[in-house]
Amino acid sequence: NGEKLTLLLEEIADADADGAESNLSTKTGKKSKRRLCVPEITFLDAFLSLQFDGRDGEKNSELKFTAGDALVEWAEAHRYLGCSHSNQINSNRLNSHYQTFRGVSILKTIDADAWANRVARGKERVEDSANSHPNSEENGNDPVSSWTSTEFFYDWTFASPYAGTIHCPSNEHKHNSARNNNRQIWKSLPQSHIPFHLLQDTSQPILLFDDIMLYEDDLHDNGEVSLNVKLRVMPTCWYILQRLFVRVDYVCIKCREVRICCSFEDVPIASGVDGLQKQKTQSTQQNFGKIAKSNTIYRDVTWRE
Repeated sequence: NGEKLTLLLEEIADADADGAESNLSTKTGKKSKRRLCVPEITFLDAFLSLQFDGRDGEKNSELKFTAGDALVEWAEAHRYLGCSHSNQINSNRLNSHYQTFRGVSILKTIDADAWANRVARGKERVEDSANSHPNSEENGNDPVSSWTSTEFFYDWTFASPYAGTIHCPSNEHKHNSARNNNRQIWKSLPQSHIPFHLLQDTSQPILLFDDIMLYEDDLHDNGEVSLNVKLRVMPTCWYILQRLFVRVDYVCIKCREVRICCSFEDVPIASGVDGLQKQKTQSTQQNFGKIAKSNTIYRDVTWRE
């Protein structure tokens, strides 16, 4: 399953921005320059699924969280990133303009410059050797390309912009992550409409709780990344927290949190925001109102770096 997923992700990343197959592979027949891999520990069989009954005999809608969908959206973001190391700005200048798309960026470790110098010196020695043996390329053995054949130029921190998968009858004819996440159906609100006071009510019992790990990796001993989703069901509401945490030693720390909540009755909304909500937050819902309406799903997406 891991090999099939890797091939699928490479095919997705190599497509054009509109999802079509890249002109490089269709016209020249060359293999994609973008090589990807999956996290070291990926739980492809783990998922969280919430199904909602349709009205008047309509098909059910579903809100789902899976590692496969998260990695697919991560791979799609690579269509907008360059394929050359020369285009990458040193990650020590993280606050400056470095290449990124929806939070997906190609970072360097703290010792990347030292490794690049070592590779450059090795290439020079190989080129000198190739010049003294000009027949090596004719025999199909290019010693210079052997130094770059194993280069992986991709977001090796697996910082996926994934915020859940939505399946509903109205989007079955589409086949991309925009369909899965239905970003177009969420409406922006001026403030968070998640009733946090319900979650903080200790008088209400927690009927169901689960913590599902989707994937994790130690980034080749350069840090860590983990994507997990938590579910809590109470008598007054249900609540989902998906958390992506990325740490690259001596470089950066990233945290993307997706909060989804639905109350079972109308509840007032606090006029202010507190705690984590003071960060830059995208608050969205499907129906606008002055209160948190019952059976209405609210979503907050918070990105900190």
